[in-house]
Amino acid sequence: MKYSLVVVLLLVTGLLSAQEALHPCGTAPVKSPWLTKYQSNPSGYDTKHADLLYVPIAINIVAGDQGQSMINEAKLYASILQLNEDFEASDMQFFLRKPVDYILNTEWANHQDVLTGADMMFANNIDDAINCYFCPVAANNCGYNLPYAGVAVANNCSGEDDHTWAHEIGHNLSLPHPFLGWEGNVDCGNLRDWLTPAQTSNTYDYTFFQDTLIRDTLIIDTALVELVDGSNCLIAADGFCDTPPDYLPCRWTCNGDGTSPVTQIDPSGASFNSDGSLIMSYSLDVCQARFSDDQIGAMRANLVDEKPGHLTNTDRPDDIVEGSPTPITPVDGVEVNAAEVYLEWEPVPNAMFYLVEASFREAFTSYQFDTIVSGTSCFASFNRLLDRTYYWRVRPFTTHQFDYEYGPLGTFTPTEISVDTDETIADPLMSIGQTIITGGRLSVAATRDLDIMIVSSSGHAVHKSSLRPGHNAVPLDHLPSGVYIATATDGRSQQSSKIVIP
Repeated sequence: MKYSLVVVLLLVTGLLSAQEALHPCGTAPVKSPWLTKYQSNPSGYDTKHADLLYVPIAINIVAGDQGQSMINEAKLYASILQLNEDFEASDMQFFLRKPVDYILNTEWANHQDVLTGADMMFANNIDDAINCYFCPVAANNCGYNLPYAGVAVANNCSGEDDHTWAHEIGHNLSLPHPFLGWEGNVDCGNLRDWLTPAQTSNTYDYTFFQDTLIRDTLIIDTALVELVDGSNCLIAADGFCDTPPDYLPCRWTCNGDGTSPVTQIDPSGASFNSDGSLIMSYSLDVCQARFSDDQIGAMRANLVDEKPGHLTNTDRPDDIVEGSPTPITPVDGVEVNAAEVYLEWEPVPNAMFYLVEASFREAFTSYQFDTIVSGTSCFASFNRLLDRTYYWRVRPFTTHQFDYEYGPLGTFTPTEISVDTDETIADPLMSIGQTIITGGRLSVAATRDLDIMIVSSSGHAVHKSSLRPGHNAVPLDHLPSGVYIATATDGRSQQSSKIVIP
């Protein structure tokens, strides 16, 4: 078979133009013993269980010690919507087992290897849920799944139209890559690897990706190379006969017909192009759209057979959100003190959480503020881009349902100087005497009856108490050195401050 130089360059460009700074997936090539057993007799497993499976997830936002590089809550919300869209055809939907947690730990936020990621997960995981961690750096991958721990996703590989999270959840529910065995065995930029028939098998390393963490043993396995005629599809590569051969362990863009730009040759000499529609492939996100029927069957069976604890107490609440949040304050168009803008909206029946967003662009193509709260108010700060109109909106949601509508837009203008208006600006809930704590006590001046909670950098609540109006001394001498977040609430709004115990 001969190729002209022009064709060679075009084929290589089709792969190299899709290369990203991050490796697409850090999940090692692995096919679990459970999946091998399942594929030997799929009819012997319950793949239905219920018409719609609600799957619990525990979401953790990981940031630096000072809260730096935290994923935007609006982007996280878009990721949840995308995840449920990706699994809609599978009759699987994901819900929040608990409210989103925040972990402030620079080492974990920027972890360079999966072993550090495993330590992060072991320290923070909860039972009976798929534990998910959104990090600025996820071992230099877009994402990865540790079978014994959880899923990590890089912030830059999240949001609307990004399928990284769905890809890693697929791994969590037993799915390998369709190109199983080719990871690390081919140079995608070297066309010579594609001009000759493939070998009949590949060896691959899945150290650290067993069902339990084994730190001191190199684990190697062998995968048969899948043939185009399907004669070995049950025992080769991923073992699914409705995911055709794919030998491309690198990001690639798809052609107009949704297939790879590179033609590959199987061991028998038959040529083919990879299917870019599969979420478990390495095609670009714009190409990906689905899980195959056999993949869906395996994921559902894995939940029922391997993770029955995930499917307890998963019934969707009967109460649904009714209506949308209407802004109360600021009054439309009013000028407000940029340092502390108080946002409040009408409560919506049955809403459990609210996504609050503010932008100087009416189309919200960028955000200057976004947060998720459980109450009906919050404080925001706008110290840059002052004296211009800002738009803000609120979207309600529950643990099980996310696709509710935004309420009507409100507007305000942040300025450096407080001005007299008809607007009532809420008093701060508290003021903290010092952010670097000495003497083992936190001095807090409360403006009303408050509940205060101190949260460690790992996201754990280490102190809870009630405050009375006036001066309060909160004992913290039992806490080790570190960075903490003090959050006070009066039941309607909340205020947070960062404190340091040297």
